[in-house]
Amino acid sequence: MWRTMMHLGGSMSFRMRLPSADYFSDLIKAIQAVADEGTFKITSEGMRLVAMDPAHISLVDFELSSSAAEEYECEGELQMTVSLSELLKLLKHTKSGESLTLSYIEQDKKLEIIIVDATGSKQRIFTLNTLETVEARSVTPRLTFDAKARISSAAVKDAIRDCKTISDYVKVTINPEEVIVAAKGELGGAQIKFTKAGAAIYEIETDKEVWAHFSINYLEKIIKPGSSLSDEVVMELTTNKPIKLGFPIPSGKLEYLIAPRIEGA
Repeated sequence: MWRTMMHLGGSMSFRMRLPSADYFSDLIKAIQAVADEGTFKITSEGMRLVAMDPAHISLVDFELSSSAAEEYECEGELQMTVSLSELLKLLKHTKSGESLTLSYIEQDKKLEIIIVDATGSKQRIFTLNTLETVEARSVTPRLTFDAKARISSAAVKDAIRDCKTISDYVKVTINPEEVIVAAKGELGGAQIKFTKAGAAIYEIETDKEVWAHFSINYLEKIIKPGSSLSDEVVMELTTNKPIKLGFPIPSGKLEYLIAPRIEGA
């Protein structure tokens, strides 16, 4: 039934069939929170993308293992650069129960997308021209953190929404007993506290208090799609250093870094 695009002549190519087209669409939305285009590095083990936003304030580190796929074939190691916004347009109307097959031959520079409904009676086939791969690749910096908190992603999303009415920036604090999201503006302030004993906090690991200020716009853009993929977010922080936000996903990785706003800058 599935039209294979594995090529003669040893051309580098890959094909992946995923059981849930709408889940893959949500993953692409989460990546697009940072970058409008990106380069997937594809191997026999799966696909990976690391990208920064144009202002170099945020970074996304995404992996999807071959074990997430019902079928997975990859010949060689290849890179595929796509416009994420154009890809999302093609995935926009995916429905629950639909499967997705992605096929790519490096020399053809085209990504084929096949979406099949739950009954197998309808196929939608799209092609997307890929982009030239620029060799200057984003690399995830190696950072160490003084504090880590596992917290309800929905609770963080609501806290960011509350702070947005006050200011463009938010202060995130983690101490051994609580996580605090706070904002100060010309007209007042907001402070949302999550205590270690409460339902929203799953775990806090730190022996000190750490804090930093971040753009609400960047946090919101990342938390919104991330919270639709995972019930929890893993926050890692050191005072006045980037915050790491990780959203646990099956057979993969979805992590972000956001640079802090240094007071007085």
